[in-house]
Amino acid sequence: MGTLFRRPTFRYGPGHRGADLVAAPGTAVLAAREGVVVFVGPVAGRGVVSVDHPDGLRTTYEPVTPSVTAGTRVAAGDPLGVLEAGHTGCPSVACLHWGVRRGKVDYLDPLVLLRPSRVRLLPWDGVDP
Repeated sequence: MGTLFRRPTFRYGPGHRGADLVAAPGTAVLAAREGVVVFVGPVAGRGVVSVDHPDGLRTTYEPVTPSVTAGTRVAAGDPLGVLEAGHTGCPSVACLHWGVRRGKVDYLDPLVLLRPSRVRLLPWDGVDP
């Protein structure tokens, strides 16, 4: 793991609006969830892919050499491209900067997408309720 999400203290303040995930250059970058690719292109010299999801969230992946184009429908786990080396602040040769936002400026910790959506308590055998 690289750098974790750090919410800014105010709307345009400093923070880390995503999570950096350490991986080898050339590693496949996969869609976190189903959605539609809405942006593919360079931003500040890095390849970026953004996917809009049915629940209103947008995930963004960088630096990526894309294998998709805007308008492509993707399922969870579909390849979006491959990881490029050289992400600033990465503690390794390459890190995927993975971001999630709701609306234009409401950034969320992308790691919450990896957690179960709800906790389920199951009965423990041998214990009376």
